Amino acid sequence: MNWRNVLAERIVDPTAAVVRRVPVPSRLAEFRAAQWGDPAIFRARQTGRLADLLVHATTRVPFYAERMLGATPEAIRSDPWGCLQAFPVLERNDLEHHLEELTCDVGHGVLPHSSGGSTGVPVRFYRDRRYLAAAIASTQLCYEWAGLRRGERHVRLWGATRDFRDGEARLKGIGRRLCDVTFLDAFRMGEEDMRRYVRFLNRRPVACLEGYAESLFALAEFAEREGLRVEPPRGVMSSAGMLHPHMRETVERVFAAPVFDRYGCREVSSVASECERHRGLHILGETTVVELVDRDAKEVGEGETGEVLVTSLWNYTTPFIRYRVGDEAVRGADCCSCGRPYPLLERIAGRTGAGVVRDDGTTVPPVFFAQLLGVEENRGEIASFQVVQETIDRIRVRVVPRGEAAGPDDAARERIAARIREVMESACRVDFEVVEEIEPTPTGKHLSVVSRVAGHREPGHRSG
Repeated sequence: MNWRNVLAERIVDPTAAVVRRVPVPSRLAEFRAAQWGDPAIFRARQTGRLADLLVHATTRVPFYAERMLGATPEAIRSDPWGCLQAFPVLERNDLEHHLEELTCDVGHGVLPHSSGGSTGVPVRFYRDRRYLAAAIASTQLCYEWAGLRRGERHVRLWGATRDFRDGEARLKGIGRRLCDVTFLDAFRMGEEDMRRYVRFLNRRPVACLEGYAESLFALAEFAEREGLRVEPPRGVMSSAGMLHPHMRETVERVFAAPVFDRYGCREVSSVASECERHRGLHILGETTVVELVDRDAKEVGEGETGEVLVTSLWNYTTPFIRYRVGDEAVRGADCCSCGRPYPLLERIAGRTGAGVVRDDGTTVPPVFFAQLLGVEENRGEIASFQVVQETIDRIRVRVVPRGEAAGPDDAARERIAARIREVMESACRVDFEVVEEIEPTPTGKHLSVVSRVAGHREPGHRSG
């Protein structure tokens, strides 16, 4: 335990918990202890939390109360898992059209939030402080599985500028500096940027390098191609993208460190993460219930692929019950040799969108456009969007306005175009098109980014 670890865990985190009224340290201590408990005790604890959530939803949340008239508290508590199967699947469309009916003030704050929308459709919802404490604690547990403790050098190859430019930016910035957390911009991945990132990583040892799967892979490929040695971090954490086997092999070879894959999305935070055995991703059962279902809504068996439905056990303000994330995953074993009681996802096989190709062959990941159009430049006037790269130097931004809005105004369009040119590192042409609908692909998928540049890889799947 170094001095930064002591500073982080005994001063910074407890102070932040008091100031923000989000009790992360106590929740993290609870989750740390619970991860080594007996599987039967864990299952009983999870069952109790699920029952409490379902009773709350059917008695206090109008959306669920209207749809689950026969689900009495007594019936739920006698068979919460059976009752869960009777709940409707929560769609993104439900959040768009029934958000107020899905929201209940439980006295822990009603905190607005949103996802950027990897499908091009931003999702708005609410959270509360009790949920935030559990979500942050579970994510910190994922870091610890990857060998990182608070206060050790943590470098994030990230691009969600909202995460460090919101109303609490000053306080968070101080906390990050004290806890040795540094952001490198994953939306700026030109050759000079990547050379600078390698130099930064080599200054002193890194406990954990975290980043988008595509960005980590791009940096590793660049370093190997240019013959640049990278000082090995203790571990690499990949998230916000599909980590294909060839990508993992390249990242592990170049960085000479094990890769830990983490899966989640903004709506429900971390869902599953790898432990040191790398036999799959443990479902974070203290905070989350995951169902993997086939087309007939039946649970799939071990080794089978199913659609991911997530129930968040701590968000009582906007309950996410059987939320359709839009990804697929393969069910893993019910236990792991590490001794943790949480079942496994063998692997994620979720959707992905193609990146936009720069002139030098590097790509801008889809998450950049999700953040830019879904969050940073969306004041409620953008219902959905799609970015189409017509040629290497021409990009078309298609926007479906919400309600009577006309889409982004002239000033917003100028800002959007400027940001796109900045990350493209060229004076590319950016056109805007207001449309009534973003058409799905023949397979029914909605893509937020489409590149028509010759030789570009077709989109596959993505995790959140």
